[in-house]
Amino acid sequence: MSILRNLRIKKGLSQSALAELVGTSQPQIRRLEAGERKLTKEWAERIAPHLGVTPEMLIFEKKTEQLEVIGLPIMGIVRAGDWRDISILDAEEEREVIHVARDPRFPHAKQYALLVSGDSMNLRFPDGCYVTCVDFAGSGLALKSGMIIHVERQMAGMQLVETTLKEVQFSGGKTLLVPRSTNSAHKPIVLSGGEDTEISVKGIVTGKFEPVSF
Repeated sequence: MSILRNLRIKKGLSQSALAELVGTSQPQIRRLEAGERKLTKEWAERIAPHLGVTPEMLIFEKKTEQLEVIGLPIMGIVRAGDWRDISILDAEEEREVIHVARDPRFPHAKQYALLVSGDSMNLRFPDGCYVTCVDFAGSGLALKSGMIIHVERQMAGMQLVETTLKEVQFSGGKTLLVPRSTNSAHKPIVLSGGEDTEISVKGIVTGKFEPVSF
């Protein structure tokens, strides 16, 4: 049995369910499992997060008994327009974990997950899915257009903060945080904030995880 098939069965996924998560067809998953199609680096990077392993584990075919399913802590719910009191948050509280692998591109940076709620980015991330993120400060990356980021907008002089996802776009010398939504009520935000708010970039979105309903 191939490692891909073994891991898929261990996760309780059918070939069709895994294909839907990856964004491909059931016959393609069948060919990859049967060795009729080469499991390239690109395919491994697409499939591995949904099986809770790293792409390298798929490519080099370590025995599945030796594979460690790695988890990322869920740091909270991300949604636009929802203000929360940060003075009552416990940074040391035990976090729930989703079983997805760490992104090997950032071996030393903090990585975490967020539960998406609302429709401010529903063209990319539907309500109820999870996004995986890497800490912006530890990533070593610079912001660029098209990047999806996790930001916090704090009201000046108050212990209230809004956390949201937005797409980065550069326009007219400004860095805009743009929604990708079917709801026209969501508007772009200027990254510099304003007199009454301060905006900080917390993380860069590296992937998406959607639990399968049975």
